[in-house]
Amino acid sequence: MLCLLGCGDGGEQPVVLPLRLHSMPNCEVPSGLARPELELLALGDFVPTNDSAEVLPLEAVGSALPFPSGTRAVLAHVTSGAATLSGYGERHGTAGLDVLLWPDGATCSVWPSRRRAAYPGRGSGHALGYDPSLGLILMAGGDDPLSSDALVGALAFDVNSGHVRMLDTTTDGALREPRAFASVTPFAGGFVVAGGQRPVAGVNELELEVSATAEVFDSAQGRFVGEPIALLGNRTHHAAIALDDGRTLLIGGRSKFQSASIAQYQLEIVDPAQRRSVIGDALTPRIDPRVLRLSDGRIFVGGGTSSEGAPSEPVGEWLSAAGKLTSTRLSLKVAPRFERAFVALSGGGVLAVGGCEDRPPASDQDREACSAACTRGCPPLDGYDAWWIDENGEAARVTLPGIVASRPILLPGSDGSPWLIAANDSSPDQPQLFRFNPWSAQFEAVFVADSVQLPRPDRPQPVSFDVDSFAWPDDMAGHGSLLGLRLGSRSRFAQDLALVITTADDDPTRPAHLVPSGPPGDAVLYDGKLRLLSPEVSVQVADTDYADVSIELTLDSGAPPLVVLGSSVLGGSECPWPDGPQRGDAFDRPSVLRHDSHAELRFHGGKTSCQVAEGRLTLALRAGEHRSVVRRLDALRSVAER
Repeated sequence: MLCLLGCGDGGEQPVVLPLRLHSMPNCEVPSGLARPELELLALGDFVPTNDSAEVLPLEAVGSALPFPSGTRAVLAHVTSGAATLSGYGERHGTAGLDVLLWPDGATCSVWPSRRRAAYPGRGSGHALGYDPSLGLILMAGGDDPLSSDALVGALAFDVNSGHVRMLDTTTDGALREPRAFASVTPFAGGFVVAGGQRPVAGVNELELEVSATAEVFDSAQGRFVGEPIALLGNRTHHAAIALDDGRTLLIGGRSKFQSASIAQYQLEIVDPAQRRSVIGDALTPRIDPRVLRLSDGRIFVGGGTSSEGAPSEPVGEWLSAAGKLTSTRLSLKVAPRFERAFVALSGGGVLAVGGCEDRPPASDQDREACSAACTRGCPPLDGYDAWWIDENGEAARVTLPGIVASRPILLPGSDGSPWLIAANDSSPDQPQLFRFNPWSAQFEAVFVADSVQLPRPDRPQPVSFDVDSFAWPDDMAGHGSLLGLRLGSRSRFAQDLALVITTADDDPTRPAHLVPSGPPGDAVLYDGKLRLLSPEVSVQVADTDYADVSIELTLDSGAPPLVVLGSSVLGGSECPWPDGPQRGDAFDRPSVLRHDSHAELRFHGGKTSCQVAEGRLTLALRAGEHRSVVRRLDALRSVAER
């Protein structure tokens, strides 16, 4: 145990915070190599100092280290020879802090732990969900009819400690009924597993029994508890998302009505307090839809197929945070495709990639190409497409240079740069990793070692438990397993100094940790300076949020831009920059001091006070009535007087 000893400020008593480092049995720190070295970085709502970081031998864990009392999270790196492991953990109350170490850029077998396991079986159909407040992934059910454990089993994985709890027919608290292609969402301090179908060997999927119940997993007890919740309708191959009020929204799927299979159009909301469900709005019927929580709080529903097997139209629809249909409409530029992938972007946007076209083969040769590349349909005649969709539904084309995206997988990434798993035209059968560059609006290949195992498109969609981190079930060594991959460790408490002038590590043509809300060009440019030319596109500090914060801008030319804290716009007509005689010296820089629900704008020797929302807020810049050229942006996690 490593104790982080708070330094205290102004005579404040130190605070002891236990830090527990964990590793997984299959991905431990290599032994017999160079002496492992541990690097720790404290993160929180404070200005970093020399006391914020420590480097020490790994065996020194247990020492008392002087870290700031405001520590909210810790980033850990362990180096042993050529091997490195990284981990991130957040502080919750006074109970201490757990950090799970992952091998950098390597796939890790989370389960089984050096032994054969009956669950999750060799089929697919697993449902996965993640609750960030619990730090827990739940995987439940499956469609391997040769193993009863695979049908009613479940696996809970703690992403903070690495602990795995597996439930099957030998344990109390497994699923009461077999479920494949169900849904898992956070629910009343645990999870709800809703719907699904009962697999039977040799029986056509359309003839299977479809569930009209949901079961509740209690995270404290580590088991399913209570009687099943009756749903108003049966559904499988659907999507689900937890609403802000704790209820679960069920979307689309396939239902059986009088022995006929139909694509479900009715939304259903499951209430944990009442343990019952109610009918919601009607949407386009969709089997196997995708659902996303957008950065502006709304919900995007996209993709899926109709009862007849055609891609659903329109391609996507927007719901409010409460699950109500909105008036936003998607551009007709985005054509329907089978298995098109979606991921949320900054500023309420969506990235849509690839998929196969609903068309018959044009020739025998084309028929072979269709069957080789696509589960349904054929490769688009005009090539695989990708679209950057803004918060209003307008779409701009994204470049897919040489990428074969018949069944793409899109995953959230830090710095507004989602990960794409697809193939290239020179090796169409080999999954490869690509990353989206929002400043060039195109995907770029990412080198990974040959030993890295990537998710497969024939498996359930991976579940993201943090930006750059995801887990998925797979067949490994002849039986099912849960794999994980962590490609980064950026967090909401990241300390970013001297933004704009700092460029990305892998690309000097783009600024580090800044992301535009739409395609740059006429609205936003970066050429070593940040040019805010139109209010249509904002530029956000990626992945972070702030409590008290001091923001200072260094302008090259133009007027001070709008500063957007959460949904509060500062520097505009409702909260203008102060006007006064310009001093013209280096200290006359536009600045914002935010404390609780108050913000103070300073410029030209004047001050303007405004109200902002409470809680942790994101930070973005946007052009106002006039253009702004920003040379530097500083955001210090405290209210600092100048």
